[in-house]
Amino acid sequence: MTLSVFQCNQCDHTLFPARYLCPNCGSADWQRVPFAQGTVAEATVVHQRVGQPNAAPLHLASVVSSAGPIVIARSDAALHAGDVVRLTIDAGGAIVASPI
Repeated sequence: MTLSVFQCNQCDHTLFPARYLCPNCGSADWQRVPFAQGTVAEATVVHQRVGQPNAAPLHLASVVSSAGPIVIARSDAALHAGDVVRLTIDAGGAIVASPI
């Protein structure tokens, strides 16, 4: 599945996730702009998860997409600020970052 940001047709402001109205100009006229990669801005590891006492660590990253907006993505391995990653959506609907 391909990721998309939403770009206002009135003022070109880009958002993720979608909104009903553009916070910049108030328009409701949007277009989808696909993207597939970005750059890690910040990364962290969640070691303790509620209701999952024996769960493996969860790697998360804030990724600045090539289209502009920041997305939060999971990763199978540790990521670091500045890493360039490919972004996909897994079967469960989560955004996944993989090093390029």
